[in-house]
Amino acid sequence: MCCYNEYPEFWDVVLEYLPKLTKAIDIDSTLLTTSLKFMSNYKELLTFQHKCFSFKNQQSRKLRHTRLNIEVRRNNILFDSFNKLGPMKPRSDLLSTFRVKFAGEPGIDMDGLTKEWFTLLIKELFNPNYALFRPSEDCRSYQPNPTSDINPDHLQYFEFAGQIIARAIIGGVSVDAHLTTSFIKQILGLPLVLKDIEDFDQKLYRSLVWTLENSVNGLDMRFTTGSLDIEEQPTMIELKENGENIVVTDENKKEYVDLICQHFMKMQIEDQIKAFTKGFYKLISRDEIALFTPNEFDLLICGIPNIDVNDLRDNCVFQHPYTKNHPVIEMFFNVIS
Repeated sequence: MCCYNEYPEFWDVVLEYLPKLTKAIDIDSTLLTTSLKFMSNYKELLTFQHKCFSFKNQQSRKLRHTRLNIEVRRNNILFDSFNKLGPMKPRSDLLSTFRVKFAGEPGIDMDGLTKEWFTLLIKELFNPNYALFRPSEDCRSYQPNPTSDINPDHLQYFEFAGQIIARAIIGGVSVDAHLTTSFIKQILGLPLVLKDIEDFDQKLYRSLVWTLENSVNGLDMRFTTGSLDIEEQPTMIELKENGENIVVTDENKKEYVDLICQHFMKMQIEDQIKAFTKGFYKLISRDEIALFTPNEFDLLICGIPNIDVNDLRDNCVFQHPYTKNHPVIEMFFNVIS
């Protein structure tokens, strides 16, 4: 606990009564905004549900009662939306109540069209054809595309993407925008580690782990890496000054691995990440979002999937000695329920 040394007696009391405090918050979450408000400042003490209540209560107060009409064409939703809500627009517009209309279609927006607009817009932002984001190796998450500068306005679109995802969070709209762990960590202001690269490129991760666990003397590896330019031509990049002439050995291989990680997770997409976070922080500050872990941040954006536990149970295949009614199985499904 970061403040324990400063107020040990206070924290001894808090930790002693922590189970009772969290149970009280489970029963009445409004305590986080009244008598137990101090606990909101100590994320280590709170469950994800507690954090969400405190965070969403804080964010909902930002929304304005003014209405902003947004008319877009379905076949041009990204560009129309960018022109209406791009980085040059004031923060007050982004925090207005949206009323969306699809051009040429009847219908009054009672939040349904707004949610559909968010869904379709996010899908377009992550469309690989626009070269803004690229999918991970397993296509489950995304991070900025290092060759996004094929579009001269790409940084404005990254700022726009940050604004839109932040606005969806504030509005309580879940969108399909799974970001890589390393990308999320940089939004949250957390340090990167080797394990983070596995989420984006498993082959590269295994290669780097192998490098650390085995001797590389005599392999003639250098402090360089390959990359692709806009025309997808291979180029050689030095990881440090004069890297082409520095041999990787067992003595310096940890530095080599660290530089590779920094290059692929940060340096080659640094401008894109700065633009995205600029847009995101325009609506939600780093201090506000730092309440969450990377996994919790992903849940905050994408929502918690609904799982039919009974259907899962009915379709499980149990191996001897377990059966559907075995005490261990009963306990398992009770927990996940």
